Amino acid sequence: MRSDNVSYLTPDGVMAMWNFGVTHVIDLRSESEVAKFPSPFAGPEYGPEYLHRPLVDDALSPELAEVPSMSDRYLMMLERRQTGLGDIFKAVARVDGPVVFHCYAGKDRTGLVAAMMLSLAGVHSDAIAADYAETDVHLADRYVEWLAATPPERLDAMRDELRCPPEWILGALDHLDHRWGGVEPYLLAGGVEPTEIDRLKEKLIN
Repeated sequence: MRSDNVSYLTPDGVMAMWNFGVTHVIDLRSESEVAKFPSPFAGPEYGPEYLHRPLVDDALSPELAEVPSMSDRYLMMLERRQTGLGDIFKAVARVDGPVVFHCYAGKDRTGLVAAMMLSLAGVHSDAIAADYAETDVHLADRYVEWLAATPPERLDAMRDELRCPPEWILGALDHLDHRWGGVEPYLLAGGVEPTEIDRLKEKLIN
């Protein structure tokens, strides 16, 4: 399951996720994001196990911010963080039980990981795109909050960023197909073992 930032969860919220059956929480945020907004799952000795697997690390973050197009940022993540993405998928393959993975907004990093997982499970690209686009519905209230806090000179750029048009995620999947032959070959080149790919498929399909 993918989620936005869970840093504001109370101890009761942590226990609610545990009682719901979530056994692991994978944090995709950068090192500096985690330092600024610590995860409530990292400290307690109860609740889901916490794993920090940054998709975008602090070394890449400044360069990524300079790329104006979100669709191009997705491609940069794929090309520059192949091993990091491999670590995320290895973590999902190795744990038992339901997993929640999250970033800050819950749309770009998690959206990319979710799309790759769905593709690995054999879901059609049209359905993956529809799932990604649905993010706009669920984050509509958060978009309003973030735009209200945005400086006037950044409003147009922020409005463009706070979208999940299907073509963005389809472009990322097309890139994986043309550059690597698909999600599975990409992950294998990123350090995921064939047995871990098989376990991922089993977990996702079953």
